[in-house]
Amino acid sequence: MTSSHRGRLRALAAGGVLALAVSALTAAPSSAAPQPGIPDSTTVQPSAGPAADSVSEAAPGGDREYPSVVLPGRATGPVPQAAAKPRHDVDGDGISDMIVMEYDQTTAVYLSSIKTWSEYTISKTDPDPSASFKDLLPVGDVGGTTKAELLSLSFDGVLTLYEAGMTSTSAPLWSGRGWQIYNRVMATGDLTGDRHPDLLARDYAGDMWLYTGTGSVSKPFNGRVKVGSGWGIYDQLVGAGDVDGDGLGDVFTRTLNGELWFHKGTGSATAPLKARVSVGTGWNTYNVITGSDDGDGDGLSDLLARDRDGVEYWFKSVGGGKLAAPAYFGSGYELNKFIVGAGTTPLYGKAQNLGTEADNDLAKYSALANGDYRTPPVWAGKETPGSRTTYATGLNSRNHGTYVQNIGSDLYIQGERVSTTWNYTVTVGPGDLTGDGKGDLLSRDSGGTLWLHPGDGALVTKFGARIKVGTGWNGYDALVGAGDYSGDGRPDLLARDTSGRLFLFKGTGTATAPFAAREQVGSGFNQYDKLFVPGDIDGDSKGDLLCRLPNGVVYRYSSTGKTGTATFAARVKFGTGWDLYKNIV
Repeated sequence: MTSSHRGRLRALAAGGVLALAVSALTAAPSSAAPQPGIPDSTTVQPSAGPAADSVSEAAPGGDREYPSVVLPGRATGPVPQAAAKPRHDVDGDGISDMIVMEYDQTTAVYLSSIKTWSEYTISKTDPDPSASFKDLLPVGDVGGTTKAELLSLSFDGVLTLYEAGMTSTSAPLWSGRGWQIYNRVMATGDLTGDRHPDLLARDYAGDMWLYTGTGSVSKPFNGRVKVGSGWGIYDQLVGAGDVDGDGLGDVFTRTLNGELWFHKGTGSATAPLKARVSVGTGWNTYNVITGSDDGDGDGLSDLLARDRDGVEYWFKSVGGGKLAAPAYFGSGYELNKFIVGAGTTPLYGKAQNLGTEADNDLAKYSALANGDYRTPPVWAGKETPGSRTTYATGLNSRNHGTYVQNIGSDLYIQGERVSTTWNYTVTVGPGDLTGDGKGDLLSRDSGGTLWLHPGDGALVTKFGARIKVGTGWNGYDALVGAGDYSGDGRPDLLARDTSGRLFLFKGTGTATAPFAAREQVGSGFNQYDKLFVPGDIDGDSKGDLLCRLPNGVVYRYSSTGKTGTATFAARVKFGTGWDLYKNIV
């Protein structure tokens, strides 16, 4: 993507986007529009709501638009004899190939041998053909076949192993459940010195667990062993591969203040990493740091880092965990949900908002990774008059918001009625609150009691018996949430009281007590007539907040991972003219 094109998108988001929205929506064929129903539970048949984007913006010539890539020059010196092989070399040329998932959930690979992008197909175990992934891990050669393997992580904690072909994977070779207990899983390369790639996984308490490789694709990992604690201080953990040419995997981490640390692999199964060594500061300039393996053929794994405009930089390893000055690698990476090998696990299940116009037309905006929406918005159907709607996070395997309609006492998911007793004044879908990986709903009744409704993860989500969260919730005039605002990886809830104070209720992952005690994170939020949440809109895998003034000006509050009134950075003007919409979810 050229800098002029990125500038045009920013200009649209800053004001002109809404004129385009009106034009695009009013130009939609009337025959394609679902007819609005009557708000009567016996006759209304709501539409299924908006789907995920199915295609990327086309470049001239009809090709998909992919980020630009400027590969580093090839090194000419000798390669350390012990240096590890690249972990995700899918075309067999000895260089790792970059695999990405774009905002529309299309997976693509940049093949270094022919220097071009290709769509990349990953075999799915989910019966839903539109199912997506929470993360993809470049595990390396698990079975000793000289071919790389790839791991996928599902929204509900299923880890699946494939052999990675040139433009597609094999059928699944192995799957294991229960991985939703971790907020970060890393493919590190071989940490123990047995030439089998290993995994590290961090739980929500900050403890680190090692899964040693077995050398078998049918049972690729041994049982876990605890190898550390206190790892919750890092907001990025990068399985970097072999950074120093000794054949062992290494790890980089970043703290919230932007300091980068190097953790050298030891070859020990009980203490796989040495004490950390500082690499440098200022790394919070980048929203994602990626372990890209060896980019120039010198045998040392390098890093990639994406800045907040979507520009990618290459950092050459020079030994001992030290890095050379950044070199330009390409632009247009704001289109990516994630890059395989990234130091964060992407926020799952939203990345979109819906605006309702006066005539009930729905405009869908997809979040990019640079603080903006993709523009122009997409016409997404009609809202049923009289309905109460929300755009719930992570209810199923499709990795985008689910349109939820409450009409009378009926609740509709994907246009199908799933409850006839939904007698609540407010419904919110912040994500998985019970710890099973499947998104849930919250509701508030007229008496101010808040209820939790555990979801089953199905496309047309069914909900288990409601669980009482607490009383007194009528003291809040806004409840919103889409993912994690505290930095621990668990979905949270934001609540504004009538005096304008904003509170954070941190998720606990426990159904019987889903929230910790409230924490005030701001004041003066009663100046806004609408709070709405896109999930992550600035590419750092933390949830963000958008707030609209009555005059239509919208401000963005980006999450920092910090606590108290530092939970959100200072507001940034996002755009004008947003009073076009009578509701935004």
